[in-house]
Amino acid sequence: MRLLRYIAFSLFIVAAGVRTSAAEEEKPPTVAEQYRALLKEFHGASYSYFQSTNDAQRQAIVARVDNATTKCLELVEKNLRDPIALEALTQVVTEEYWLNTHTSHPGWGKESRQARAIALLLRDHLESDKLAETCKRVHFGFRQECETFLRTVLEKNPHREIQGVACLRLAQFLANRLERLNLLADQPELAKRYDALFGKDYMDALKRQDRARVIREVEALYERTIEKYSDVQVPQYNNTAGNQAEIELFEIRYLALGKEAPDIEGEDQDGKQFKLSDYRGRVVLLYFWSEF
Repeated sequence: MRLLRYIAFSLFIVAAGVRTSAAEEEKPPTVAEQYRALLKEFHGASYSYFQSTNDAQRQAIVARVDNATTKCLELVEKNLRDPIALEALTQVVTEEYWLNTHTSHPGWGKESRQARAIALLLRDHLESDKLAETCKRVHFGFRQECETFLRTVLEKNPHREIQGVACLRLAQFLANRLERLNLLADQPELAKRYDALFGKDYMDALKRQDRARVIREVEALYERTIEKYSDVQVPQYNNTAGNQAEIELFEIRYLALGKEAPDIEGEDQDGKQFKLSDYRGRVVLLYFWSEF
């Protein structure tokens, strides 16, 4: 009798274990797990895109990234309070930028995933002390929402370190956008693509802006970075915001096309001392090399 009770008890334990294992297998993935799966899908697809030379394959890969980007945004919209939300929204910004820059994806127009992600970032994460990476990703963009995000973070985020990063990134964003506008003037097909991606009204407004005024604002933002946020660390550059601002401000003021080059002094290949200013008014080719 005892043996029968023991066998029955053992079978109960085994059955309970089977039920527990089955329950564990059926447990739905967490929000973080779902996000990591979508992130893995993006990285795998983007890598495959650059390896492929087949147009049909590339179109299929673009569709995969389109789907992953949309699902990532939908995942956040359903789980706005999840700890992964900030990182996932930042990734949506990156993925739309990737599609716009590297592929023939037609864009989403007024349903831009990037614009929707930025709206949520401003609504739910504006005061976060973890926006440095987001500012970095956003500054690569082109649309008005990217500018709005950086300006708002600069003025309203309570953390000095984030303000400093936003100030530097806003200057870079405005300078980069101006440079891209200059390139579009000589590339009509690319200009048509930008009209389709960002809207012709927006593009026309950018073309009408006062270029000199934009450059003055860029310089003022770099100066503000140097004055107020000089010591803020910017991991991407392994440098401070102030030092990076000084480098880029120098390029604008002295190395940009049409600017007078700074004077240099040295020896030519024959050991003769010279100054660059000695050749003012003449066409000069400078060739730098080094020997180890």
